[in-house]
Amino acid sequence: MKFKFAALPLMLVSAVASAEQYNSFTDVDYTSADYGSADVDTLSFQSQYYFGALETLGPRKEFNYILPVSNIYGGFDYVDFDGGDSDALNIGGEYYTGQWKLFGELRDNDVSTDYSVGAGFLFTPNFLAEVEAVKPEDQDTVLFFRGQYNHQLSGTDYIGFTAQVDDDFDHRSVSSKYFTALAGGQYLTAELALVDVDGADLFWGGELEFYFNENTSIGAAYDENESYEFKATHFFNRNVAGKIAYGSNGDADDLDIFSLGVTVQL
Repeated sequence: MKFKFAALPLMLVSAVASAEQYNSFTDVDYTSADYGSADVDTLSFQSQYYFGALETLGPRKEFNYILPVSNIYGGFDYVDFDGGDSDALNIGGEYYTGQWKLFGELRDNDVSTDYSVGAGFLFTPNFLAEVEAVKPEDQDTVLFFRGQYNHQLSGTDYIGFTAQVDDDFDHRSVSSKYFTALAGGQYLTAELALVDVDGADLFWGGELEFYFNENTSIGAAYDENESYEFKATHFFNRNVAGKIAYGSNGDADDLDIFSLGVTVQL
């Protein structure tokens, strides 16, 4: 699960908070989209298990920008729409040995079965380089080259960057995320993404999320296509959180997207 945002020139005071540790993350989400002339309902299940504990940065759902921990994951989506339904499955994993990373994923839906495999190298704990081969069904394999860099600021604050380009240099993207601890046990994240594809306009999108404390947050997202979303998350205890969101588009008055979800972290 997502845009990465450049640092903001904020004069803020960091707050010290006790960190939690988790190994597994499971999300169940229901989304109802009303397009005016059509309704689409989606039920999603996603789960990921890490073979080493991840430590939070304060908020229960915020972790380091680069996570060099072996893991496996999988998910299933069921979509019900006017006149039919469809489903999609994905499974994958990441394996770290020393500074090397190996990863792969299978994505299967009613239209195609796609595969991807890749390798990465951690030059430092804050700099990861990867190459990934993506093979869509009945299409040529595409190579993607990707780099991630985390610049650690004071305390747990950081600004992270991700850049990616394909082997034909006709698909380029860069994204960034800024995380900071505020005074009084509050936190802020800000994200920005830019995507440049040959033959299309430059796409941009951004998101802000404010944490009242380690358990409760609200957020908003907006992009170049005038799509927007408002969301909120609340942890009822250290393991279970509820999520709610509403989205629409400035050019589509009849578009309404509502979603409800539950997250379980163990």
